[in-house]
Amino acid sequence: MTGAYVGGFFWRHAAGTGGSVGAGMLALSAVSLGALGFSGYLGGKLAYRYGVRVADETTQAEGYAPSRPSR
Repeated sequence: MTGAYVGGFFWRHAAGTGGSVGAGMLALSAVSLGALGFSGYLGGKLAYRYGVRVADETTQAEGYAPSRPSR
């Protein structure tokens, strides 16, 4: 994610300060923002739902509930 934002910064800097933003630059920003939001969602789910690196092993195991019953 950092690489995408740094790349976007240098791309915009090389294009100059005047004029409108190109479609490619806008797409890169939108995709980067979406990926950053999704990774934040997954990180929050790991921490708050499963207690990864927050709770001990037994608490983590208790927090996990399979979506389908096992056979």
